[in-house]
Amino acid sequence: MKLLVTGSLGATEKDLEALAALGHEIVLHPDERVPVEDPERFDGAVCNSLFHYTTHEGFTNLRYLQITSAGYDRVPMDWVRARGITVHNANGVYSPAMAEWTIMRILELLKHVPQGFRNQLAARHKKDWKWQELTGKNVLLAGFGAYGREIAKRLKPFGARLTVVNRSLKEDANVDEFCTLDKFPELLPQADILILALAHSPQTHHILDDAALQSMKPGSYLINAARGGLIDEPALLRALQEGPLAGAALDVYETEPLAPESPLWTLENVLLSPHNSFVGDHDHERMMQVVIGNLKAFQGQ
Repeated sequence: MKLLVTGSLGATEKDLEALAALGHEIVLHPDERVPVEDPERFDGAVCNSLFHYTTHEGFTNLRYLQITSAGYDRVPMDWVRARGITVHNANGVYSPAMAEWTIMRILELLKHVPQGFRNQLAARHKKDWKWQELTGKNVLLAGFGAYGREIAKRLKPFGARLTVVNRSLKEDANVDEFCTLDKFPELLPQADILILALAHSPQTHHILDDAALQSMKPGSYLINAARGGLIDEPALLRALQEGPLAGAALDVYETEPLAPESPLWTLENVLLSPHNSFVGDHDHERMMQVVIGNLKAFQGQ
């Protein structure tokens, strides 16, 4: 098939040769912000934000779609379903890097790393007697897709107790207890650390609203690298400034980039990163494995 490959894949010459070896005619489109000419030419596409810049209606012959992001929020899914287009996301590609970021941020919060770094910059030799251990902490993980599973795998050796809330009950040797998502409100007050690993949908929008945040355990911590829309940001600010939260680590926001005037920038108990947790030096290798594997499956190989 004629396959449109956008710059979002970061394909090397070797990658393009591997795709062509599957029998496809490859057309490289480096910049998704530039509208695609004659989109009806293409049977398939590998892209990310393509449909933000080229209207999907023009892809009248599209049968196959590979997204290079973990979510489907950049894709007109109603149109995809109506046309019977086969669609895949980057399932599992970014999860290892995101899980490492998550563990790093938990430890940074428990060990007061931001405060320690400020002391370092001020050449201030000051002990902190309030560091905490991850061992024995009650961790509540909301969501158990590829990202959630990678978190559980890395969390287990620390000796924390992990409870997972998910749409369906599962089994995993790295998890102490599984509960359905409807149990989320009653589990919140018991969690020392809450990690969000849910997809953003109308059902999960602002799952952490003011009532949920105020019900959390005093001195608890929040980690979010999933989607910004899961949290009501004004309510989060209140919980960070007035309690009950002791701190938070955020990689995603309701509106991105985070506005320079956001009070989140100035809070000493918050760790921020610019939607960067997915970045790792093995991302591209995993992405190509997913892209080629999905194409082979589509072709019946």
